[in-house]
Amino acid sequence: MTVQAQVAPSDEAVSALDTRLGRRGEFVLLKVFVPPFYYGSYLTFDETGEPVGVLSTAAASVLRAAEGRPARELLSDGGQDVDPRRLDALNQLVDAGLIRPMEGRAPAAHFIEPDQASGTRHTGRGAELFIRYFYDYFGHAFYEGSPLIDSHGDFLSILSSYFPSRETPAVCLDAGTGSGYYATALAQRGHHVYACDISRTRLQAAAAQPSAPGTIQPVECSLDDIPLPDGCLDFAMCNFVLEHVADPYAVTEELLRLLRPGGTLLLAVPSFNVRDTLASWLHQELPTLNFEHLRSYGLIPRTHPWCEPTLDALQHLREHGADVVTVQGVNILNNLWEPWASAFGSIAAQLGPAFSVTWPWSCLGQQTIIHGRKRA
Repeated sequence: MTVQAQVAPSDEAVSALDTRLGRRGEFVLLKVFVPPFYYGSYLTFDETGEPVGVLSTAAASVLRAAEGRPARELLSDGGQDVDPRRLDALNQLVDAGLIRPMEGRAPAAHFIEPDQASGTRHTGRGAELFIRYFYDYFGHAFYEGSPLIDSHGDFLSILSSYFPSRETPAVCLDAGTGSGYYATALAQRGHHVYACDISRTRLQAAAAQPSAPGTIQPVECSLDDIPLPDGCLDFAMCNFVLEHVADPYAVTEELLRLLRPGGTLLLAVPSFNVRDTLASWLHQELPTLNFEHLRSYGLIPRTHPWCEPTLDALQHLREHGADVVTVQGVNILNNLWEPWASAFGSIAAQLGPAFSVTWPWSCLGQQTIIHGRKRA
């Protein structure tokens, strides 16, 4: 086995870093630091929303330690000697524009790391900016029919069973509409749909969708501050969005504000289900989450820091003026252990369509639909 000797960086290399940054105001500026990709890499954006690169775990650890500190202090790990790996990481961060002179301004750093969070409410400017920047950048990849979107297809036929009747045109909202897939299906039933999203790129795609005989009206806004009057909606839905936002309860409270008494609410979320729970408990496996997710939902609290208890969400709805009508698990038998699949399949055959909305079977769903109604 060959052991490579670690060569101490020259004074010239350290001086070169000083020259690049300047000796005054050499503080760290990090605008958005997002959850890890698979294999421990991190996507970063600058203050304008432009992606500036993917960081390694090593560079990210240097960056985390850097907030508010002169860059020279980061070159050693507690001792007097300069660590060449830290010098390399700092130069990479300077190249990416994440470390720069900040004279006359307070240093700023925004981190989003849900696997280290004490709860599921991620606050701060970074959490607010991330999803807009993410979908503005990757919007070309998330289009109708894209293999990256696995919640379409058969799911729409299940979701649409909760839509308002075609006979009576309704005023509706699709919160976090994305490319407008669900908003389009709703509008084509003859309803007027406000399609809200934080990403202008996504809204442009939604506005281009065919909507007749109904209409789609795009609204660029944050979902916790929608510029519509109280009680103006008959129906509001939010599909596969709450797992992305900094505070999901702020969004559901806003939807309830906009609904008229008797109006209906539809929330669809990914599930941290029984299979994931058992894998976490018995085998220490992490749930399968997309890297842009801040949480998943489950019926067993505290199974993992990413788990937002569905029962807490239901209780929150009730406390803020809604009755929970139905909780439905979707794709509840997919990839289930074969002896369980056979046993639950026979129960499903007996219960028919009621199987997926009946406790405890609904807790097996890979996705969960929550159907509520605002109280008078």
